[in-house]
Amino acid sequence: MTTVRDIYEFIDSIAPFDTQESWDNSGFLVGDVQKEVRKVAVCLDVTHDTLAQAAAFGADLLVSHHPVIFHAMKGMREQTPGTESIVYDAIRKDIAVLSAHTCWDLAEGGVNDVLATLVGLENIEGIVPDENGNCMVRKGTLKTAVPAEEYAEIVSEALGTLVRLTLPEKMIRTVAVCGGSGASFLPDLAGEGIDAFLTGDAKHNDFLDSIDYDISLLAAGHYETETVSMPVLLELLKQEFPDLEYEYLESSPVVYIG
Repeated sequence: MTTVRDIYEFIDSIAPFDTQESWDNSGFLVGDVQKEVRKVAVCLDVTHDTLAQAAAFGADLLVSHHPVIFHAMKGMREQTPGTESIVYDAIRKDIAVLSAHTCWDLAEGGVNDVLATLVGLENIEGIVPDENGNCMVRKGTLKTAVPAEEYAEIVSEALGTLVRLTLPEKMIRTVAVCGGSGASFLPDLAGEGIDAFLTGDAKHNDFLDSIDYDISLLAAGHYETETVSMPVLLELLKQEFPDLEYEYLESSPVVYIG
C-alpha cells in the first residue's frame, strides 16, 4: 500500500523540503498523511477547477507546485459551491494536497533545469546562491549566438506562449533562466556575463532596468515557464510508484486575446 507519507518522502528525496526559501510554505498541507493513495493528480495551482478535475479523476492526492496554503488563513468555511475556501473544498472532496514550490524550483532536474533545457541551453549551472547556498537561477549557453528577437521566437515555440523582450537586436549566447517571478534577480546577474535573462513575470521597470544592465530581458509568462516542469515530476512519481494511476491537470488562469 502506498500512502501520502510515502510520496511525501520520495519528493523530499529529490527536492528536499528543507531547502525551500524562508518565505515559502512547501510540504504536506491538507489531509491525512496515512491516507492510502491509488490515484495521483499533478498540477501547477490548486484551484476549484483543478480540484474538480482531480475529483472527477478520483484522485486521492493532488501534488501541486504552488502551495495551496500560502498566506495566513482567517477562515475555512462552506459558502456557495466554488466560492468556499479552496482548502475546505479539498477537505470536502477528501483530496490530500502536497505542494513542492521553491524546493522544486531549485532542485536538480526541477523547474529551472527543465526550463533551461527546453529553451536550448547547454552547459547548465546554478548561479546566484541564496542564504543556504542553493542556486535558484540557472545559466547556460546556446550552440550559436543569435539575436534576442530570434531567441524569443525559439522560446515562444518551446513554451507555446507569447514573449515580451528588450534589446531585440542584441546578440546573445549566454542566457540565465528563472521560471515564475524571477525578475528580482536581474541586478544579481549584472556581473555574471549574461547576455539575456528569461523569466516568467516582469514589471515595466524591470524592462527599463534590463536595458541599463545591457541584458535582454525575456518575459514568457509565470504559468508557462513553470508548468513545463510538472509532467517531469509526474514521470518521476510514475517511475517510483508504477502501480498508481496518474493524471496531469492543466490550470492556466490566463487567456490571451489578439
